[in-house]
Amino acid sequence: MSIPEASDQEPSPGGASEPAKPKGGRTSFAKLRRELSDDELATPAVQKLLLDDIDRLENEATSLRDFRDKYHLADKQSAILKEKQTIHVSQEVVHLGCFSVGSASLGYAYNLWNSQPAGWIAIAFGVVLVVAGIAAKVLRK
Repeated sequence: MSIPEASDQEPSPGGASEPAKPKGGRTSFAKLRRELSDDELATPAVQKLLLDDIDRLENEATSLRDFRDKYHLADKQSAILKEKQTIHVSQEVVHLGCFSVGSASLGYAYNLWNSQPAGWIAIAFGVVLVVAGIAAKVLRK
């Protein structure tokens, strides 16, 4: 026959024993019985402790709501800034394509200068494409 070991469990009203589980940072109350009878709840000390805990929890909830609101605002701002920083590939292709073809057309206009009106057409075409490429870069939002 073995000797029963001592435990931190307190008998419950039904005779079964339950381990006392601390539910917070207060280790001084860790081994106390959690269930209170009506007589115990009627004492002023218990009522003051419960009211103190209610006030503390309400203050924590208020401060956590402020943090939650600040988090959501910062998260939105972060998403907006990330979107502004992304490079839109299609806009870059249009910008570089217009700028490259326009610059090549302006350079080729020198070779076409002796056969008019091809020289003027190459210059006009090149200027239009360079301006369109610059506008595509500047107007990117």
